[in-house]
Amino acid sequence: MPMFLDHHAMPEPTPEMKEGMAERLRSGSVDEHGVKGLNVYLADGEAYCLTEGPDADAVVRSHAALGLPIDRGDVVEVTSVV
Repeated sequence: MPMFLDHHAMPEPTPEMKEGMAERLRSGSVDEHGVKGLNVYLADGEAYCLTEGPDADAVVRSHAALGLPIDRGDVVEVTSVV
């Protein structure tokens, strides 16, 4: 399954929001767009999301469904060296 990295603005989440994100990631579930979250990195009001999915457009739809709209240009396909 292809992996994608995206970034977008995100105000500092509350501890409860962070726990909710962590629970979704730990569950390993795939959403209705075929996207599975692998990790989220937070820095200086931005979020960097690592996901698996069928394509970048699915990642955009997945974020929109969470109320975090992103542009297609904010998503890049990545590969791992490990």
